Amino acid sequence: MCIIVKVLVFFTLFVSPIVMFRTPYDQQEYCGELFSQYDPHLLDTFKLEMSQGIERFFLLSYCLACCWPGLGAKSELRVVRQWAVLDFNFPSEEARTEALEKQYFVPGNSVPIDVDVHHRQGALPSRIFVTIPRFDIGRPMTLGTVDENGKLTAYPDYSWHENQGSNCQGMTSVFRIAIDQCQRLWVMDVGKIGDNQVCPPQLLAFDLATDQLIYRHVVNSSAYTGGSLFITPIVDVRPRGPGDCADTFVYAADVSGFGLLIVDIKRNLSWRAVHRYFYPYPSRGTFTIDGESFDLMDGLFGMALSPYQQGRDRYLYFHALAATTENILNTKVIRNDSLLQDPNIDPDAVYAFPHERPSQSAAEAMDQSGILYFGMMDPPSIWCWNTATQFHVKNFHAVAINQETLQFASGLKIVRNSKGEEELWVLTSSFQRVMTGSMSPDRINFRIHAEKVPTILENTPCRAAPKGEGPGHHADIVASRAGHMRRPYRYGSAWYL
Repeated sequence: MCIIVKVLVFFTLFVSPIVMFRTPYDQQEYCGELFSQYDPHLLDTFKLEMSQGIERFFLLSYCLACCWPGLGAKSELRVVRQWAVLDFNFPSEEARTEALEKQYFVPGNSVPIDVDVHHRQGALPSRIFVTIPRFDIGRPMTLGTVDENGKLTAYPDYSWHENQGSNCQGMTSVFRIAIDQCQRLWVMDVGKIGDNQVCPPQLLAFDLATDQLIYRHVVNSSAYTGGSLFITPIVDVRPRGPGDCADTFVYAADVSGFGLLIVDIKRNLSWRAVHRYFYPYPSRGTFTIDGESFDLMDGLFGMALSPYQQGRDRYLYFHALAATTENILNTKVIRNDSLLQDPNIDPDAVYAFPHERPSQSAAEAMDQSGILYFGMMDPPSIWCWNTATQFHVKNFHAVAINQETLQFASGLKIVRNSKGEEELWVLTSSFQRVMTGSMSPDRINFRIHAEKVPTILENTPCRAAPKGEGPGHHADIVASRAGHMRRPYRYGSAWYL
């Protein structure tokens, strides 16, 4: 009997009755009773057959989906986890009490921003990583993994977080992370709590096989400003052969310093780059989501790399949060360490697509086929665009639209599972209620969604590229048509002083 039939039979016979229970305790009690009577061998078979990727978060969580919180969401994406407020696992009750007393933990203050997933081989469980930046006090940890009950556990352990900025060897505040094909977790620590720069920014890398720190780069003061906030790291691994991870660059968006940090991992060297397209557009600085409005003049925010082809340079796709444009640059422009002497990028080396999105977008990510996925604010939604086609609304295709569950897609990743399949993972939040102070614990505020990329593409025209045109085709056209006229350029009047 195929696994689908098994699950349908199981769901019909055992899971359906659970909807009648009103409380999680009733559901858990029923699940426990059910599992105690169920054939352990067949249950183990279910687990084995569904352990190779995204499925391990569905049908098995909460008594094989009996308590799956996203069951009723009207979306092409499945809800993996959801919260009204975040809760945390502490190493001891004493540590929790101390965090409450010192206001290191203020219940209801924590806001998740990013998600990434590490699918491990064999029987080892996959891990969902979530970041919680320290916008203010009350966040006991800034990076954690999500357990089956939805609680967050500090990564790699609580000692990295409890210092709250008093020990710069730990983590201060992390907005986003990135897992590369070399099984390294890259962590961009901004070093700020609120607006206070308590530690210098630093880039960390952990070996996911051992959870040990394998790289640390403390950003030189010449590469950031007092207003800098490095929120989005993108990892560019340039292998010469299988398993080669030596030639790696990390690009980090400086959302409020309106710049880009480039870190050459091999040489342990970093520099800053600036360009006018890294700035916000004042006319796009007002956001209205679900009837609530706020102003946020954030610059460079969403970034994604075109697929790697050996011997060729990649495009970096990017946009400001307060913008509706999408831009591109060839990564050879920013990998040039001459920017150490002059951080200003040649204006004609960066290109903007002629057309714009209908509304602002936050995070974005690209799959191996060159399809870009991004969220939009109005309506709250996730879209795809095949980069072989023109960047135009006619080529944007909806993956999911949901006024309630997709309100602000702040984290968006393409993840490869242990079968080699790509998955789309998205973290959404009621960020407008965070900004306006109207967030309530009486409703769901944060969600993690996921779906396999092939399943998504079955229902959209995004997979159909024009004949003979590959990923980045439109970027190639835009770059080749752009005129190149040398002229003086500097950003900021301070350069002349």
